[in-house]
Amino acid sequence: MNAKEACAVVLAIVFLVIFIAIVVPRGGPWPALPPSLSAAGPALWKGRTYEAVLQGVIILAGVLSILLLLGRNRSGRMQP
Repeated sequence: MNAKEACAVVLAIVFLVIFIAIVVPRGGPWPALPPSLSAAGPALWKGRTYEAVLQGVIILAGVLSILLLLGRNRSGRMQP
């Protein structure tokens, strides 16, 4: 197993852990709390946090995969 494969395995595991932590639903507080009044800004982002984090993780995974594909040859030259 070379360094590129080891890096790919570690990144895949980190990606899966983050993805599962975001997707798996958590139980609500018990007893249920009454809704609190807040400003419009936090209310707009409350339902979109999941989507924003997921899009960020997908973009990060894409960038890392491109960087791994554009790695150096063993001769030290950059690939065309």
